[in-house]
Amino acid sequence: MYHTITPVTESHNPIIVEGNFSTQTLLFNAGPSIVEAQIWHRWEGKNNGSYQNDAYEPNFILELRPGNQKIVTGSFIRIGIKNNENSLNSEKFAAIGARTINHIEREIHIYE
Repeated sequence: MYHTITPVTESHNPIIVEGNFSTQTLLFNAGPSIVEAQIWHRWEGKNNGSYQNDAYEPNFILELRPGNQKIVTGSFIRIGIKNNENSLNSEKFAAIGARTINHIEREIHIYE
């Protein structure tokens, strides 16, 4: 059902999507910890030796509790453990299922 299942720990925040095109992706948190999906609409990586101005702040942060699944769209999507001091679960581990649904190509405008 999922294209990939990826572990997430306090020291490992995996990248699920990275590219020039927006990608619709189904994310499923198998738990046991709560995770946050950090989503950037545009991601161009390094350009002329430096990253874009908004590369360090995601456009959205989405919480996924164990058992939750959401469809998100972005060019760069990273998953991390949510820091929650009130959490009853002392384990800091989650497994994330991801399935690519659609790539959305940007329109290219050529002006003469």
